[in-house]
Amino acid sequence: MSILTSATVSFLTEEVNTRVSAEEERQLMASMSKEWTPEPEGGNSKAIVEPQSCLYVTWLSVVTLSYLYNCFVIPLRTTFPYQSTENTPTWLALDLSMDFIYLLDMAVVKPRVMFLEGGFWVRDTKLTRGNYLGKSEFIADVLSLTPLDLLYFYFGPNYPLLRVPRLLKIHSFWEFFNHFDKFSPSPYIVRIARTLTYMLYLVHINACAYYWVSENEGIATNHWVFNGVGNAYIRCFYFAVKTATSIGKNPRPENEAEYIFMTVSWLMGVFVFAILIGQIRDIIATATRSQTEYRKLMDETLHHLRKLNLPQKQIERVKTWFSYTWEQQHTLDESRVLDNLPHKMKTDVAINVHISTLNKVQLFKDCDEALLRELVLKLRPVLYLPGDYICRKGEVGREMYIVKSGQVQVVTGTDGIEVLATLTEGSVFGEISLLQVSGGNRRTADVRSNGFSNLFVLNKDDLNGALKFHPNAQEILRKKARQLVKQNAAREQMTKAKAEVAAEVLIGNPEPGPKQPRLLPIVMKVLPPESGSARLLKYGSRWGRKRRLNTTNSAESAPICLKQKRCSSIDLGYLGRSSNQLGKQNTENTFQCSVTVHREMSK
Repeated sequence: MSILTSATVSFLTEEVNTRVSAEEERQLMASMSKEWTPEPEGGNSKAIVEPQSCLYVTWLSVVTLSYLYNCFVIPLRTTFPYQSTENTPTWLALDLSMDFIYLLDMAVVKPRVMFLEGGFWVRDTKLTRGNYLGKSEFIADVLSLTPLDLLYFYFGPNYPLLRVPRLLKIHSFWEFFNHFDKFSPSPYIVRIARTLTYMLYLVHINACAYYWVSENEGIATNHWVFNGVGNAYIRCFYFAVKTATSIGKNPRPENEAEYIFMTVSWLMGVFVFAILIGQIRDIIATATRSQTEYRKLMDETLHHLRKLNLPQKQIERVKTWFSYTWEQQHTLDESRVLDNLPHKMKTDVAINVHISTLNKVQLFKDCDEALLRELVLKLRPVLYLPGDYICRKGEVGREMYIVKSGQVQVVTGTDGIEVLATLTEGSVFGEISLLQVSGGNRRTADVRSNGFSNLFVLNKDDLNGALKFHPNAQEILRKKARQLVKQNAAREQMTKAKAEVAAEVLIGNPEPGPKQPRLLPIVMKVLPPESGSARLLKYGSRWGRKRRLNTTNSAESAPICLKQKRCSSIDLGYLGRSSNQLGKQNTENTFQCSVTVHREMSK
C-alpha cells in the first residue's frame, strides 16, 4: 500500500510539475507582445506596411516624384519668369497636391511601417508609431511641412521661395533609391540614374543662378549675360553645362560678380562633377567586372592553346564552350557566386534550386531530408558541348549525373551510331557507381551529349563524406543499389538476347543453296542438237512459241512441261533416273526435276 501511495504521489507531483511548466510557458508566450508573431485576421496587423513590399516601394516612388517636383520647380519659379497671373492657380494647385502627399506619408504610411527588433518583425501599430516618432525622419517630415505658404496672404503668391522647407524631405528620396536598388534586377542602372539625377540638379541650379545674375545685371547688357534670344531656360542650361564641364568657349566675365559666378561654377565642375563622373565609372566597372574577367580568361586560354599548336577544330570547341557558358550563366564559376553567404543560407538556396531534381533520383527516394540537404551543396554544374562523351563504357564510375537541361544519349557501337535511349531534363544516370557495389562500379554504356547539355555532377567522395554521419541511410542506399544492379543485369541480358535474335534474323549468313545440277548438261549432250527438245531446253519456251507460230503444218510437235523451283524459264520436276535413256547414272548430283517429252507423229 505504501509503495502504491508513493508511486501515486510521485506521479501526481510529476504531473503537477508538467502542468506548471506548461502554464509558465503559456504565460511567457502571452507576456510577449503581439508583434513577435503574425497577427490573426481581424487584428491590427492589417494596417501594417511591410517595408520590403512592392506596395511600399510604389508609394516611395510617388513621394520621390513630389520631392523632385519641389526641387526643380521652386528655383525655376523663383528665377525664371514662368509664373504669371494667369497660371498662378495651376501652380498653387500643384503645390497643394504635393503637400497632401507629404502629409499622407507622415500621418498614415510612415507610422505603420513595421521594423526589426531583436531579429523579430514588430507589427503592433502602437510600437511602429512610437518607433517613427523617435526617429530623425519624423522631425525632418514635420519641418518640411512648415506652413510658410501662409505668408502668401501677406507677400502674395509670387514668392515660391517660401516653399524651400519642402526640400528637407530628402531622406525619402534616398530611401526610395535604396529600396529600388535591392528590388531591381539591374541595380547598376538604378545607381547610374541616381548619380545622373544629382548631376542634372546641379546643372539646373547653375542655370537658374546664371539667369538670376543676368536679370540683375540686365538682359543683353554685355557679352557675358543672357542676350534674351530664344528659350531662356534652354540657353541658360546649355551655358551651365559648358561651364561645369569646361567644354567649349564661354564669354569672358566683365565684372566681379561674373568672375565670382564663373569661379564657383568651375570649382563645382572640377570637384563635384569629377566625383560624380568617377562614381559612374566605378558603377560601370563593377557592372562589367565579370564580363571583363571572362574575356581576359578566354583570351589567355586561347593564346595558350595556340602556343601548343592544337588543331583549329579543338580551339573552336573551347571558344564555343566559353561563349555558351557566359550566355547561360554570365559567370564561369557558378558556385563561387554564393561563397560569401552563410552555410545555412547557402543550403536553403541550394535546396530551393536542386531539391526537386534530387528527389527524382530513384536511389535517393525515401532518404532522410538531412542527408539530402547535405548532398545539394555537393552538386557541381558542368556544361557539355554537342558530341562530347560524358562517360565511356568500361570506365570506373566516380560520379553521378543529373540532367538539368538539354539531352544526352546512351549509345553503343564503335562509332556510337545506335542510340539505346535519350535522357532529358530530370533524368539521372551513373547513380549505381557512387556506392561500392559489386558489379556496378563500371560504366555499361557510352553516354554522349546531344546538343548543349547542363548537368549536375555528384562525386563519390562527397557522397561518402555525407554518408559517414548517416549510417542508416548508407545501408539503405546499398540495398537499393544492389536491386538496381540486378535489374540492370536482367535488362541487359534481355536486350542482349533480343539483339542476338535480331542479328540472326536480319544479318545472319544465308544458308548455301543446292549446287548447280550436273544432269542438265548430260541431257543436252544426249539429245540431238537439231531436235526440238534440245532447242527447247537450250532456248526456253520462247523458241517453242515461235516455232508453233511459224510452222503450223509441222510433222512433229514436242510440247514440253517443265517444272522448276529456282526461278528458271523452264519448269523442271523430277527427272527419272533411267540408265538406258541417260547413260551413266549420277546419284550424288542428280538435280531433282521431271521432263516429259510427248512426240506426236503426224502422218
